[in-house]
Amino acid sequence: MELVFALITYLGVNRVDISYFRNIDSCFYFAERINKNVSVPRVEGEVRYTAVCQPKKINSKKEKIY
Repeated sequence: MELVFALITYLGVNRVDISYFRNIDSCFYFAERINKNVSVPRVEGEVRYTAVCQPKKINSKKEKIY
């Protein structure tokens, strides 16, 4: 098990992706960039992408870590 930083991306309230980083600064960089995106138009209204970084222990042999 290895401690990494999970970049969790949401579209509205739905989780769409998780990426893992060894360095918290890299995780924060991508989270900041994603959070600056404009809203996505939808039939029921606009939704936004939101990204957060969270520490997590994962099996580094099964997951790709950036």
